[in-house]
Amino acid sequence: MRYFISLSYRGSSYCGWQIQISQASVQAELERAFSIYLGNETGITGAGRTDAGVNAINYIAHFDSANPILVQDYPKLIYKINAILPSDITLHDICQVACDAHARFDAVSRTYKYFIHTKKDSFLNQYSYFFPYEINIEKMNMAAVSLLGERDFTSMAKLHTDVKTNICTVTEALWTPESPMNISLINSSFCFTISANRFLRNMVRAVVGSLLDVGRGKQEPEWIADILEQKNRCAAGSSVPAHPLFLTGIEYPYRIF
Repeated sequence: MRYFISLSYRGSSYCGWQIQISQASVQAELERAFSIYLGNETGITGAGRTDAGVNAINYIAHFDSANPILVQDYPKLIYKINAILPSDITLHDICQVACDAHARFDAVSRTYKYFIHTKKDSFLNQYSYFFPYEINIEKMNMAAVSLLGERDFTSMAKLHTDVKTNICTVTEALWTPESPMNISLINSSFCFTISANRFLRNMVRAVVGSLLDVGRGKQEPEWIADILEQKNRCAAGSSVPAHPLFLTGIEYPYRIF
């Protein structure tokens, strides 16, 4: 039988979601925990990769198992798995799905949020990027319009990866006043939300870095469209740090939880 699980994790201690040799990963920790509890080796398939240091809220993954213990008591299973997992990974829910359901290939949309603050703050640095400059949110949102639709994001992607295409369809790209800890910081804490059918490695961080160049006045909003046309990573802005980036939502064409 196939099961979907939802989980959250803080990415600071991991090389990302995917297992890599000699490096800690979220996938490896989950497989270890489930294998210990179920008594046999259990592979976990995630909804997609997240880069090193990136956080996730309600990330989705799936695994297969014939162990009857799974259908007996879901709350007990969640409690036991969480007891095995490190403190920065939390299992939220589990449900049985169709045998051909797939956490990665069935996902139709993914949403990321990136947080910045422009005034020094004692509490936000763990999950927000301190960017000590005045920024023009209106111009950044004007520039973000150029990201919408089906676009080639070669200029915003990590070089020399194994993907077959750099085409992504973005459905939302918007800056709003928002803090990762719900702390009210008027005119100094902001969030960039972006949704798409798929994302490339380093894409969101490169997009945010480029939009901040616009917000700071180093570039005009039209520059983002020019970057995309060039299909050249060197044409875009620098990538921002990973720790303020959160994968916050994954949508499927069917209900799972």
